[in-house]
Amino acid sequence: MHKKQYKLLLLKPRQHLKHYSTQIEIARLLGKRTSGVPLALPLLAALTPDNYKIKIIDEDISSVPKNFDPDIVGISMITSNSDRGYELARNYRERGAKVVLGGPYPSFRVDEGKDHADSIVVGEAESLWKEVLKDFENNDLKPVYYTKERVDFSASPIPRWDLVKTNKMFSINVQASRGCPFECEFCLTTQLFGRKVRRRNIDDVVEEIKQLPKKNILFTDENFTINKNYARELANALKPLNVTWMCQSSVDVADDPELLKDMADAGCKYVIIGFESLKADSLAETHKYQNNPEKYDEIIDKIHQHGIHVYASFIIGFDQDSPGDFEVFKQFVEKSSLPVFTLSILGTSPGMELYGRLERENRLLKDLNKQFFVGAYPVIKYENFDNREFFDKFNETIEYLFSFAQIRKRTIKMLEKGYFAKSKNNPAVTVAQKIRATVILGMSYTFTKDKEKRLFFSNLIKLIKQKKLAINEAAAILLMFEAITRHIRRDRKYRKFYLAELEKVEGRRRA
Repeated sequence: MHKKQYKLLLLKPRQHLKHYSTQIEIARLLGKRTSGVPLALPLLAALTPDNYKIKIIDEDISSVPKNFDPDIVGISMITSNSDRGYELARNYRERGAKVVLGGPYPSFRVDEGKDHADSIVVGEAESLWKEVLKDFENNDLKPVYYTKERVDFSASPIPRWDLVKTNKMFSINVQASRGCPFECEFCLTTQLFGRKVRRRNIDDVVEEIKQLPKKNILFTDENFTINKNYARELANALKPLNVTWMCQSSVDVADDPELLKDMADAGCKYVIIGFESLKADSLAETHKYQNNPEKYDEIIDKIHQHGIHVYASFIIGFDQDSPGDFEVFKQFVEKSSLPVFTLSILGTSPGMELYGRLERENRLLKDLNKQFFVGAYPVIKYENFDNREFFDKFNETIEYLFSFAQIRKRTIKMLEKGYFAKSKNNPAVTVAQKIRATVILGMSYTFTKDKEKRLFFSNLIKLIKQKKLAINEAAAILLMFEAITRHIRRDRKYRKFYLAELEKVEGRRRA
């Protein structure tokens, strides 16, 4: 007996506003549409029975299909694309489809989500998805599905990347572990995945990577190196695969030079580290006790020594912070020889410990357009900042530190040490992409009116001739800064939009 056939659409709603750290402009410079597609969609597709015809749509890549009428739709949402997610849910329900919402935002806004969908999946969906589909087939969908226990993550199915337009993506997400033992107030990880770290079998991770259509990988583990032995074993298993990757780590990775060497030899290009703040009292406020600002310079240099770039992440807007901290941050970046960093404005989302505290203190701007919840706009009432002045000071700081005068000074200072002199083949970049990037970068850096930008290019050429910098490393650096500065320029047009929205929201609060 043949099973009835169904059509399933898995959706990630579009997101107009993005933080420069998303690398969207790098993707565009290389002819792509997005930096990456969320892992949840192809993972759920892999768990779906074969009597379903499946389409996966990321609106950052392509529009929702007009000629595909799904029987059931799954929409994965975060705060910043939740309004668009609700719009899609409404449209598909009007067309007769059943709609299931999942992801971080619906998991902590169940009552709100039930007004827009037939079902809400709370938490990790893997253990519930087959039950959801079975109930759908029996016309008995429950309003809410709760995960009774954490997913056994030791063996996870290989995601259906064959259903995704991977040729439009810069990198592919892979997850080797879930959970984080730390309890930062502004983070959702422990609420979503718990404090116990669950790890996959390394052979399964390797097999998944072997089947990927791309060789540029982002490990989405909350902390890739939390278990040093596991990280070392995985890095060694990656060495024969000829891939390029980046991951998130805590500061203590700098204390293990053997692990850093293994990671570099295995193709690790960037390590994202949440330094978060230069102030001990701000770190204590958010429970980031493992960080010591006095050691940041040493940590950064130790990692750079292995030819791995530090993508340092900082947040400003904690209750202990004040406008003067922007100047302190500027001085730190200039002194530390830190080429690339992420500076974000403290924000919050439902489910965070921070969200609950600010809600009790009546400091949430609940009427603010949720598109602004991306880390580049003030979205709460801050203790020591006026939101307009805060916004202006943030943009002024970003524009200053990513001017080519400042980029050149700190980047050349770091590169002169010769940490990135070793030439490494990057299998993730195709010949076509290399040609495209060469043309764009050549035009951008040689025909610019910005003297500092031209001088930066000239300085890198000089370092290549001195054998202190590999050509492919120079190209990657040029591409990264071209992307960041383009993103900053494009983002300027949204500033008036934010300020107008803020005026409306504050007016309603005053009334």
